[in-house]
Amino acid sequence: MQKDIQVSAVQFCPFLNDSMDKNMEFILTTMAEEAKKGADLVVFPETSITNFFTHGQGGYRHLMEEASISVDGDEIQQIIEAAKTHNQYVVVGFNEKSSVPGVIYNSCALIGPEGVAGVSRKQNFPGIEKLYYTTGPKLETFECALGKIGIIICYDVLFPEIARHHFRNAADVIVFSSSFWVGGSKGGTGDPLTKRQLWKALPLVTAVQNQAFVVSANGGGTMDFGVGTGVWERMGLSQIASPAEGVLAECDHSEEVILRATLKKDALSEARSNYHFFSELQPKGMFEPN
Repeated sequence: MQKDIQVSAVQFCPFLNDSMDKNMEFILTTMAEEAKKGADLVVFPETSITNFFTHGQGGYRHLMEEASISVDGDEIQQIIEAAKTHNQYVVVGFNEKSSVPGVIYNSCALIGPEGVAGVSRKQNFPGIEKLYYTTGPKLETFECALGKIGIIICYDVLFPEIARHHFRNAADVIVFSSSFWVGGSKGGTGDPLTKRQLWKALPLVTAVQNQAFVVSANGGGTMDFGVGTGVWERMGLSQIASPAEGVLAECDHSEEVILRATLKKDALSEARSNYHFFSELQPKGMFEPN
């Protein structure tokens, strides 16, 4: 990380995948508006371009043929052009068509003026997500003009080994791109109060343990997953956290909002000089390439 970075975490409710053009319009408009405010990095929630699948008969085929996009497709190209125009980086989520017919990833791309800097693919899937997505082939930490950035997608946040992978690659920023659900009668599993406490705590805990900034953009609003599944409510509670300064920005709701903060290079240096996690973590010789 060579300089201070202005970041924006965008919490919103994606339109269903038959209105993907509306999600694209929102993303491109938000990129332009945040560029005027000086944003170097804008982070959107999980599946922000495509939204999720619709569960039920024919759901997988619909996801494969109608509700997934390719990394080299028109949607990603539009975002690349916008990133060039604004000299900006962005993290966007989408259902990704792979080169193998029938294999669909839950993916997030880091996109900048130079194009796609990297694509992170979700590793772990709760509940019915297992019926629709394939585990990504590997974990990577991406290097770009802003520094080293690791992306963690929703449920993967609950697996500390994934954040630790980015720590081992000396990530400056860890992005949470999520659609974390409330739970209980409002969709998903778990007690709503416990999940709320957990989701509010995770960004700061991850930032401190892994000596990196955390930019958490979680979805808001609700989604009808279809027959037998019903309407689920997203948790919201997006947050930006610093390993040395604590919580820089947060919201306490699931409505549409944009959080903004400055990630200070000096704060990263302070965190890494106060506690020598890099040299103290066992085993030695941990710094291996991706």
